[in-house]
Amino acid sequence: MIEISVSEIRALGAIPSKVKDELLAPHIASAIQRVTAHLKGTMPRCKADIARVKDAAACFAIAYALPVLNTFYLSQAEKVPRQVAETDYVFHDPSEVLKLVAYWEKRGYDALRDVGRTGGSVGVTVI
Repeated sequence: MIEISVSEIRALGAIPSKVKDELLAPHIASAIQRVTAHLKGTMPRCKADIARVKDAAACFAIAYALPVLNTFYLSQAEKVPRQVAETDYVFHDPSEVLKLVAYWEKRGYDALRDVGRTGGSVGVTVI
């Protein structure tokens, strides 16, 4: 079973602590489902591969959460002038959000691609 915490997601994605855990939890669950499906239910046993799987799940969780977080922040935009000094949020336009989502998904797939490649070399036989 893949286990990642909200604090791991916060650290990896630089997500502010003001974002409630309840907002991130469903995205973490969806990301774990995606990685589990990709692995077809077989979890790796090597520590390096387990770390890659956790990293992939964390990346997918961030990718899933980004559009929601951006919408959440933008829905509070009318309060921004009063909160500018207190906030560390970055507002993105939709095209920037799509690029960020693609970045985090690619990073997740790259981590999964390396599962099982813990060392050695790949050989090719030409017939």
